[in-house]
Amino acid sequence: MKVLLVPSGNPQTVQSAKLLAARLVIAGIDSEVQPPQNTTVPVVDKHEIALVVPMGGDGTFLSAARLIDFAPIPLLAFNYGTLAFLSGNPERDEVELVADALSGDVLFQRRSTIDAEVVELDGTVKRFTALNEVVYARGASGRVVEFSYGINGTKIAHLKADGLVLSTATGSTGYALSAGGPIVSPEYKGLIVVPVAPHALNTRAIVTAPSDVIEAQISDPGPNETSLFVDGLSATVVEPVSITAVRGSREVQFALGGGEFYTNVSRVFFGGPVKE
Repeated sequence: MKVLLVPSGNPQTVQSAKLLAARLVIAGIDSEVQPPQNTTVPVVDKHEIALVVPMGGDGTFLSAARLIDFAPIPLLAFNYGTLAFLSGNPERDEVELVADALSGDVLFQRRSTIDAEVVELDGTVKRFTALNEVVYARGASGRVVEFSYGINGTKIAHLKADGLVLSTATGSTGYALSAGGPIVSPEYKGLIVVPVAPHALNTRAIVTAPSDVIEAQISDPGPNETSLFVDGLSATVVEPVSITAVRGSREVQFALGGGEFYTNVSRVFFGGPVKE
């Protein structure tokens, strides 16, 4: 079994990954470095990977989760980025942390994903999975989008807005938070619905139950008028007419060597931790 190191494209981070791989070999731990230009196929067969180590910021973490297709392989992240909310492990020796993760001496936490189904105007169905969020947004024209959305068959609202964020609890500290959504404990299994800049005064974010089904109907879909983003990456869809989202069938396993969630919330969003 091997450790897969997944550095960002930063040359210094790539070099750090190579140095860490050499140190792991000295410690008797087999590892491989994933080339940053290859973000689709692991250099090691998934069945041979015992641990994935993203080295970068939150974007690198999301890329690493996609790389292993959201398989239940622990991800132990090291912060080489800027915001790095997902990569908030403490400043401990990296080899020591990897060894602890391999021996089970860290906290393991399963995080929910989101599965989204998009139906295009011609009836084509496309499916996506995300760890953070799926975002329906205005396109290149800059025009606001018009849509209605509901939960479990009950219509909630019809809006003109810049978009709609469908987020997991893990994604609640990302785009959903910037759009006015709440910070939700990552162990929560439901989803969060957040309209983006709606042309209305009485809209609110909604936190759904784990079994809820979120449905959005798009009004007057047109080419190049809207966009869909999955964990920050543009997804290819043509004239979407509906989006259905549910709690994902897969869970991502975080290996946490420290950096407790609310400590990270204080550090990143409130300038903490607050001294007693």
